[in-house]
Amino acid sequence: MAILTAALGDAGLGARHVALAIGVLLASVITHYIHRGYQVRKMLKDLEKQGIPIMKHSWILGHLEIVGKLLKNYPSDAHGNYLPILILENWRELFPQCKDRPPVLYLDMWPFAQPMILPLLLPVAVQFTQDYSLIKAHQQKEVLYPLTKNRDISSMEGPEWKVWKKRLSPGFSNQTITSRIPDLLDEVDKFYALEKHTTKLAMDIIFRFFFGKRIHAQLASAQAALEHAVMDTVKRMVFFHHIGNFIQEHNPYRKFRLWKNYRTMLSGFGPVLQQRLGELTTDEKPRAKATDTLVDALIQGVMEDREAGLVNTSDSDFLGLAVGQIGTFIFAGHDTTASAICWVLHLLSKHPDVLRKVRAEHDAVLGSDAAAAASVLRSRPELINALVYTNAVMKEAMRVHTNVGTMRRGEPGFYLTGPAGSGYDGVKFPAGEGWVVWDNTFALHRDPELWLRVHEFLPERFLITDEGDPMHPPKNGWRFFELGPRNCIGQHLAMVEIKMVLALVLRRMDIEVAWEEWDAERGLKGKKAPSVWGDRCYHAGADSPPHVKDNMPVHIRLRQ
Repeated sequence: MAILTAALGDAGLGARHVALAIGVLLASVITHYIHRGYQVRKMLKDLEKQGIPIMKHSWILGHLEIVGKLLKNYPSDAHGNYLPILILENWRELFPQCKDRPPVLYLDMWPFAQPMILPLLLPVAVQFTQDYSLIKAHQQKEVLYPLTKNRDISSMEGPEWKVWKKRLSPGFSNQTITSRIPDLLDEVDKFYALEKHTTKLAMDIIFRFFFGKRIHAQLASAQAALEHAVMDTVKRMVFFHHIGNFIQEHNPYRKFRLWKNYRTMLSGFGPVLQQRLGELTTDEKPRAKATDTLVDALIQGVMEDREAGLVNTSDSDFLGLAVGQIGTFIFAGHDTTASAICWVLHLLSKHPDVLRKVRAEHDAVLGSDAAAAASVLRSRPELINALVYTNAVMKEAMRVHTNVGTMRRGEPGFYLTGPAGSGYDGVKFPAGEGWVVWDNTFALHRDPELWLRVHEFLPERFLITDEGDPMHPPKNGWRFFELGPRNCIGQHLAMVEIKMVLALVLRRMDIEVAWEEWDAERGLKGKKAPSVWGDRCYHAGADSPPHVKDNMPVHIRLRQ
């Protein structure tokens, strides 16, 4: 009995220690959030004292009350990308003290986001991405870390980034991509539906483009597992780390899945990468050229770094770098290309007059036999560049529905400056340490002061060459792939991929959304459906990269 009593006493003591440890941890977390909250609120208050235009700001809620009011009529899963658009549209009410639109928006949504700076005028976006390129924000790198461990060109900075951009850029040139069209068409020929399938298509294209036909075939047995690992990782990515997703982010099961997915990528890509490494180094020097596959260019770069003593010479280091670079391009294909294909097809289904013009261009350039389009492009891949109106349609769709853009890191002593003629000429707006500087591309793409008939879908605006024409796109205005030195290295591949899909699909299929069937299958018929701008298709995703709502259910009918 005495032993049992002692054991129970020890158990009770252990439970109290656990409870105490949990209490200390919670107290530490709460203290951190309170202290950081005070710092963030004070940053805004200090700016206000300097006469910088600030929206109504509270010591307790920051801008959360304003944000809540702006988003109250939006679906709960609508992406945060819509918020800056609402602020730009309502700036007069939000800045009643200002006669002219402020060039810079300071936004405090702590503890749900880091303090942010967003340009409300286009020239301000140019200042920190083109005139001077601020380095990527920590938050943007944290998004990619589970997939790439930040061993990727998007996360790299300084000399390392410059070297790798120089190495990889030839593989993404117009000439190289055009030469690869016959090979890539094998993947596009398999395409037949929307976001889930466009995501699969994007990954197939990246795999084929990165590895080439022979190595891609060797990956066939592992590709399903690799695709599942990538998609499961993307699904678990957290865009902003905040108090609302603290438990989700630190969930042990999430961490286990991310670890397992990365191991799957290493084990899946490893054998073919190691084999190719051996093939290219049998004569002690790699034989890769700019026109070879990207994996060859990657191996060439690693070998150069090894010879210069700049990197670890182990094979595991090479494998980590290779998987990191592959991972970021797969993510870009998912994040940008797959969604862009959906938006283009959706907008074409809503604008039959534009669709007719696209089909007419395909008849004129590729021949009247729609079933032969792939064969025509295989024999004459340069014809993809003759689809001028199709290209304009794509750019207009990307303007109307834009992805997140780029986030940069404020630097000590860095300022944004009021543009000439803005009413804030030469005024300095601090963008120092602690701020996330977001380029706000979606809102700038929908700025009525930049784009005539901004809410209309008008591909013709991208065919106008006269800069004096009011419809001509503004200089630096179209920023879907970002501008400046950190622009998207894979943008030509993305545009060619989308063109290939449109060239092979539009004349053979009619595609339209199928919400009635979707609602019926899920017992939602008769219930009020969420929408944005009167459309059931909208950018969804609270803490993740945006995707098309419900993967965009569609009817697909073969055309006679």
